[in-house]
Amino acid sequence: MERTRDEVVRILHERGSRSVAELAEEIGVSAGSIRRHMDLMVADRLVVSHLVRQSRGRPSTRYALSEAGEERTSASHYQKLLDRLSPALANLSAEEIDGQDGRAVLDRLFDRVAESVARDHSSQIRGESLGERVYEVTVALSHEGILQEVEDAGDFFRLRNTGCPYRTTASETHACCAADRRAIELLLGAPVEQITTVAGGGAACEYLVAKDVARDGVAKHDDVRLVAGNGLLPVVEQKGTAPAR
Repeated sequence: MERTRDEVVRILHERGSRSVAELAEEIGVSAGSIRRHMDLMVADRLVVSHLVRQSRGRPSTRYALSEAGEERTSASHYQKLLDRLSPALANLSAEEIDGQDGRAVLDRLFDRVAESVARDHSSQIRGESLGERVYEVTVALSHEGILQEVEDAGDFFRLRNTGCPYRTTASETHACCAADRRAIELLLGAPVEQITTVAGGGAACEYLVAKDVARDGVAKHDDVRLVAGNGLLPVVEQKGTAPAR
């Protein structure tokens, strides 16, 4: 029973809202079993349900993690955040905080967090093209709870994450979301635009990376396409080469 619940929480956190039928198929159990679990999880306030209108037939019930459910999945991410905030705070110089208000100091702290995230994962980013690096960054930051998917959207890449790794903190300060965006930018070596956030009420955190900006600032278009990979992460494949694994 606990294994099924854990799987439900993981799927809802990583992939967003799901119906009973979708959860049953992904986990490999009966719809009736999933329905019983969802009733209990709604009662425990770990999950919320909502109706989605269909073009035909009755509305469909879909389930998503509640804020309490999101927090339950985030303990390890909060620990990582604390591990990075502590040395960042200890290493702030007097010049950096002199005459600054609390918000400015907090912004600087989270800048340091972004730098720490980028430093921890920099060795994993080896791609020469922007497309290769986008894929590598998505894989690396999936372990941080910051990214899950990347889509080739024509003139830009769309990076997405449906679960917030530290929702309560992010809802209290914009610096948290800004640090995630900055970590992606540092690892890519290219500008990143943050267009929606979970903490701001969006269905996902989404980022756009224009293809015509290369690491050296020279306009460049990567010839890439995305092919289905294992799990959540699509694979960026250069034409004429084997898919990255």
